[in-house]
Amino acid sequence: MDKEIFIMKETIAVLFGGQSSEHVVSCMSAVNVIEHIDREKYEVLLIGITEQGRWLLADSLESVRTGTWHEGKARAVISPDAVDQSVLVFDEKDNVKKIHIDVAFPVLHGLYGEDGTVQGLLELARIPYVGCGVLSSAVSMDKLYTKVIAESLGICQADYVAVMREELARIDQVAEKIEGKLSYPVFVKPSNAGSSRGVSKADNRESL
Repeated sequence: MDKEIFIMKETIAVLFGGQSSEHVVSCMSAVNVIEHIDREKYEVLLIGITEQGRWLLADSLESVRTGTWHEGKARAVISPDAVDQSVLVFDEKDNVKKIHIDVAFPVLHGLYGEDGTVQGLLELARIPYVGCGVLSSAVSMDKLYTKVIAESLGICQADYVAVMREELARIDQVAEKIEGKLSYPVFVKPSNAGSSRGVSKADNRESL
């Protein structure tokens, strides 16, 4: 008689939401990722981070899809302890359960998730994770530094003008600086936000 073979499933922690302007976009991306994880091979922990920075355990894919995970009471945080490689889950009475995880899948967009911060936490915890490492995440998140590095390496790219926050008090000078290098239309975007939010097109000085 053939013996049944039991395979221990690995546990994936999917991180989504986050404290950035792209919170909603991250949740949508997470639904797509979660739907395609093979549940016969993997146990899945769903950890949502609210816009205020609270880490919550989501109880189902449907709660992520509808946004009701925000109402969850169980908190779930990644321990930085490299020996444990675990998520600490706190119930309403602050009872703690430790769950070992084999890999983390950050589906986070924008600051405090795509910029090397969460990646640094996972490095401390020695938890393997999906995506870029700390340095590449940090550099790629900051569009200005990405362009500076690309330029230093001789990589062709679109022309750009960097504008610092303190310069905005002299907006006419800023406009002149931009018009001195670029022609309309131009695209304006924050250096430390994603590509899907906060981007605008200017066809003339007034719209700029």
